[in-house]
Amino acid sequence: MIDENIKKQALELSLQERAELAHMLIDSLHPEKEFESEEAWSEELKKRIDRYEQGKSSTKPWSEVKKNAQSLLD
Repeated sequence: MIDENIKKQALELSLQERAELAHMLIDSLHPEKEFESEEAWSEELKKRIDRYEQGKSSTKPWSEVKKNAQSLLD
């Protein structure tokens, strides 16, 4: 369980600082694969953009995505 003080401090960070912290924590899970994961995400992003631009995929508003994600966590 994460200490409540750590959670509070993390949530007080700016948006940019929280994003950097999240990135650092995710990378720390598999440090030996950091370069590979960055490259893989970049390729995946390119594929998704291509599919979207070709009309082969749809989008949803962030509010809907967030609501669906939260319901999965509850």
